[in-house]
Amino acid sequence: MELTVIHQPSPSGHHRRQKVIDDVDTRLIRLIGKRRAVSEEVRNDRLAEGGTRTDTGWEMHVISRYHEAFGSPGRDIALGLLRLSQGEPPTGRPSAPDAFLGPADSYSGVAHRQFAGSGGPVLLMDSAADVLDAVGRGRAGSGTVPVHNTTAGPVVEVMDALALGAPLSVIGERRLPVTLVLATVRPGPPDGVRVVRTHPHAYAQCASWFAAHLPGARCAAAPSTAAGAETVAREGDASRAALCAPATAERLGLHPVGGNLTGTPPAVTRFLRVVRVAPPRPPTGRDLTTLVVPADRVPLLTVVRSLAASGVHVQDLHPGGRHPDGYLWIDVAGHRDQAPLGEALERLRRESDRVRVLGSYPAASARAVSGETL
Repeated sequence: MELTVIHQPSPSGHHRRQKVIDDVDTRLIRLIGKRRAVSEEVRNDRLAEGGTRTDTGWEMHVISRYHEAFGSPGRDIALGLLRLSQGEPPTGRPSAPDAFLGPADSYSGVAHRQFAGSGGPVLLMDSAADVLDAVGRGRAGSGTVPVHNTTAGPVVEVMDALALGAPLSVIGERRLPVTLVLATVRPGPPDGVRVVRTHPHAYAQCASWFAAHLPGARCAAAPSTAAGAETVAREGDASRAALCAPATAERLGLHPVGGNLTGTPPAVTRFLRVVRVAPPRPPTGRDLTTLVVPADRVPLLTVVRSLAASGVHVQDLHPGGRHPDGYLWIDVAGHRDQAPLGEALERLRRESDRVRVLGSYPAASARAVSGETL
C-alpha cells in the first residue's frame, strides 16, 4: 500500500505578519479596556473632590503626545481614546453641534455658516458666555463668538473668558461688515422711540447716531441684537425699537425707521471659532497667532521689544478687561511653530511661564463678505 503524504504549504511571509498584527491588536484592545476603566476611576475621583467631569489640561497633554508621535492621524487616535474614556463611541455618532449666539439669522449665525457651512447640527445660545461654556463642557464641538468691532472695540466678556477662563483653542477667524437698522412695529419717523432693545455692543457702534437723532432714547440690554428684536415684535409698542440686522427685521415683520447707523464704511466685527484645547494646525503661510500675556508679570514695553527684536509684526494689542491684575491680548502675524514667532515666544516665556497661546490659525480674507444678506 502506498502512503500519500500531503504537504501543507508553510505560511507565507505576509500571513505570518498578519498573525503578528492580530496578536498586537488583541493586546491593544486589552490595554484600551484597561485605560478606559482607569480613566473612569480618575473621573469619579475628580467628581468626588468637587471637580469637573473632564480635565482639559490633561486631555491636551494626551492629544499632544499622540500628535507628536503620529502626526495628524495621532490626533484622531487620541480623540477617539478620550471619547471612549468618557463613555462615548469613537465613531458612528452624530457630530457634535456648533454653538453660536442665536437666532440663526444673527451675525454670529452668518459667521458660523462661513466657518462650518450649513446643514450640520447647531446649538443656539443666549449669550457668548453660554457659547464658550458649551464648548468647554463638551456640549458643543466648536463655538463662534464675536471678539472685536472696529467702532465699539473689544467684546470684553469674550476676551476675559478666553484669556482667563477654562483653556480653549482658537482655530479660525472671520470679519463681517455689520449693517444695523433701527426697526419698530409700525412704519414712521423714529421720533417717538424711547427704548432701544439691542446688545450693548451694537448700541455702542451707533452711539454717535443716537446722540444726534435720539438723545432721549435709552438702551435696554438684550443678549443679542436678534433677541432684542424678538422682544420688540412681541411687545407691539411703537415706542420700543430694535437695533438689529436688516434680515432679522424682515423676518419679524418690523419696519426700519433709521438706517446707516454705523456710518460709511460700515463697522466690521471679528468673530473667532473656538474648540476645546487642541494641537495647532499646520502653518498655511498666512496665519495669525493670538497670545495672552499677564500684564503684572511682563511689562508692555518688554513684550513689544521682544516681539520687535524677533521681527514679529503685531497686528492688534488690547489691554486686559476686568481682571484686577490685567493681561495683554495680542494678535501677531505668523504661526507659533515657525520662525520668527517661535523664537519670540521662547523669549517671552523666559519672562513669564504664564504666557498663553490661544491658537495659530489662517488669517481671514481682507475682502468684504458677499453672497449672503445680513
